[in-house]
Amino acid sequence: MQACINPRSSRPGEGRAALWHHAPGAVTGRRAHTRAGFTLLEMVVALSVFIIIITGVFSISQGTMELSADMTEAQERSMIRQNFIEYLRESFRRLPGEADISLEVSASRGGYVSAISVFNGGDAFSPGPAIPPDASVELYTEEMPGGSLRVGVRLYDADETSQRRNNLGLAPKKRKPGPNDVVLPLIEKVLKFEWQFYNPQSQKWENNWKQGGRPLFAELKFALDDAQESRSVFWIPPIMKRNPTGVPGVGQPGVGPDGQPLPGGNGVVPPPTTPIPGGNGVAR
Repeated sequence: MQACINPRSSRPGEGRAALWHHAPGAVTGRRAHTRAGFTLLEMVVALSVFIIIITGVFSISQGTMELSADMTEAQERSMIRQNFIEYLRESFRRLPGEADISLEVSASRGGYVSAISVFNGGDAFSPGPAIPPDASVELYTEEMPGGSLRVGVRLYDADETSQRRNNLGLAPKKRKPGPNDVVLPLIEKVLKFEWQFYNPQSQKWENNWKQGGRPLFAELKFALDDAQESRSVFWIPPIMKRNPTGVPGVGQPGVGPDGQPLPGGNGVVPPPTTPIPGGNGVAR
């Protein structure tokens, strides 16, 4: 910056005073230019606030994804449970009149390992087409290494079916799979899978069913790995017999020819009961 000195000034040093008067302005402008921007403390504070915001957003996103995964898993379990119960209900409904059914239960881990066998059952409980009349199908339960249960169906050939009809086969828990067995697992990660049959003659729930005839109801206590236990009761069609007149009859008391409970009969679903381990197969 150039300073103008008045040549007409009569006082000595007046021009120098004017020059000195403009010097501080130049220094002040330089100082203002050097102080523009953020200090180190301001940068640290801004960076800390940014990190806090990013952490909060990430936590919210992670919680939302975990909640969505839990809801999806719960919906999948509900669908598995519903479809499996519907499969059992339809299988009982498709039992033909000449089919035989049995229930074998053995103790396991404080609970029970059950197996339902159907002889000459057509396509009931069959994973494919109708099975031959001399074959049978079993709805089995087996223990897994982690402590859970696996439920599936197993087809038996004519020889093994004959042995099972004569009660010569091994118990379901101890039996080794044969070379001709067809095994199809249905559902895994099961914590509880217990069956009981209702005897309309004794009006009691029974853990084992090997006698002739059919039970009136089948009760299933079922729980997956979410520990939500459910109780389902299935109606079992009665055995249809024909008398000499050709009119179909039924082999169960309290049930009419159409398979429906008679008025005043015992066709009411009884309350649930708890079986007694090591007893005579009758729940009291």
